[in-house]
Amino acid sequence: MVNIRVRGQVALTKPSDNSLDVVIVVVAFNETERIGDCVYALLNQVTNQKYGVVVIDDGSTDNTSGVVDKIRASDPRLSLIRHDVNLGRGAARRTGQDSTTASHIAFVDADIIVPRDWLQRCTEALNEHSAVSAVALPDGDAAVIWRIFGAAIRFRVGFSGITGNNVIFDADVLRLEPFEAQFTLGEDFRLSQRLMRSGYKLKVLDDLSVEHRETKKYGATIKYMWETGVDAAAHPFEFRIIRIPDMSWGIWFLWCLLSLIASIVGWWSWPLGTLSVLGVTILMSLGYTLSRFRIRPNPLRWAASAIASLPLVASYLAGRTWGLGKLFAPRTRPVKDL
Repeated sequence: MVNIRVRGQVALTKPSDNSLDVVIVVVAFNETERIGDCVYALLNQVTNQKYGVVVIDDGSTDNTSGVVDKIRASDPRLSLIRHDVNLGRGAARRTGQDSTTASHIAFVDADIIVPRDWLQRCTEALNEHSAVSAVALPDGDAAVIWRIFGAAIRFRVGFSGITGNNVIFDADVLRLEPFEAQFTLGEDFRLSQRLMRSGYKLKVLDDLSVEHRETKKYGATIKYMWETGVDAAAHPFEFRIIRIPDMSWGIWFLWCLLSLIASIVGWWSWPLGTLSVLGVTILMSLGYTLSRFRIRPNPLRWAASAIASLPLVASYLAGRTWGLGKLFAPRTRPVKDL
């Protein structure tokens, strides 16, 4: 074992991995309740790969590291890297990436439980691709809704090229196009876009799924959706792409703008304008719910999920609007003393 302090912020405790085929990085922040199940699933893979698991404790204030240390005492394939403070997902991923010389590097979120053939299936697919993911069920944004109401999950691959919550990379590719440490949200989407623009082939295995055990509370999820919306506002300008979420927000924003103008000039009353904005937000929420859950076999569960999704969708749409405003707001420079 070696103990190293990096830039006064990161303390490392890890074994040498020069002989490993794969290192699986688990990013964790206050994951005492979930980290054990995630790590045990990773350590019980049926594979011909020689692999290790490293947990990045990103400044947890709970017993996340204690749980990992207890497991590590009986399994030398597990190691631990601790950040002194919470640096964010991008920095935690980059720490994990930079900590290994293995030929393949995987990332699995602490709330993901992989099946026993996950590593073997993904590494086999790397023969023809630069990065490979499985499908997470339920989809990340809707996990709290599913946990509360239990509607039937719709199998959904997504739009990102790879799924950040479980992914394995050819390490040479990842070292050429590394995770960007400054991003606390959207770091996986940004990396996938950069990889695709550079011509690398990415693959989501649509016949392989992992279990997403999100325990975030409903109120915290509303806040998270706002933050996701703020971050997502920059994506079309960063990558010159328009995706379905971008088009959905664009339609919603234009309708809100037209309703505001119509109310100001007197084409209709302010209450009617407010109801029209609520109506289009409800339509967006219904579309969101349909994309995540199936109506059958329990329409009542689906209806409850649609109602509960409305604040999440509204928070995301409002966050995107705020994020757009931040992008184009004039930036003032501090006045220097003469």
